[in-house]
Formats: sequence, C-alpha cells, structure tokens
Amino acid sequence: MVRPAPDDTAETPEQMRRRADDLRECARTARRLAGTLGPYLDKAVARATPAIWTGPYATATSGMLGARKTTLHQMAAELTQDAGRWETEAHDLDDQATKAAAKQKAGGG
Repeated sequence: MVRPAPDDTAETPEQMRRRADDLRECARTARRLAGTLGPYLDKAVARATPAIWTGPYATATSGMLGARKTTLHQMAAELTQDAGRWETEAHDLDDQATKAAAKQKAGGG
C-alpha cells in the first residue's frame, strides 16, 4: 500500500482513522466471504463418489470438482491472509493518526 508523502498534502489524522476503519470493514467482509468460499464445493465433491456416480464422464467431472474445491480453499486462505494484512495496516494507520494528532496539538503541524 502506498503511503502519502509527509508534506502539506498528507492525510489528516481523521482521514487516517477513516481509512483504518474502511480497511477493518473490508477485512471483516473478506473473512466472512472466505468462510463461505472455502467450503462452497465440499458437499458436491463428497456426493460425487464412485458408489453414486460412475463412468468416464463422472470420473472427469469429479476430478474437476476436486481441483476446483482445492482452488477455492486456497483462494479463501489467501483472502484471509489479505484481511490480516489490512488489519495490520489499519492498526498502523491508527498509530500514525495518534502521532499526527499529538503533533498538531503540540503546534507542530
């Protein structure tokens, strides 16, 4: 994430806090989506067993479903990792906002 240069166009403490809140909200949404994305195909893959479905098409389709299930689980894990990074960035922004507000209050900004 690109941070603004420390000059006259830098974010105000309030803008930093709002951006931190936005990042936290995005992280919450990402975690919720990851929770539904990961297991999305679990039931379909479990039902597509050889006892129920046989033949070359069934084998190919079951293999494809299994691969897509794995991909969805990986995507969900990566989304959860992104959410963690966003929360870390939000915490850093809160710290920066606190320091900037203290500097402004002390007459330094």
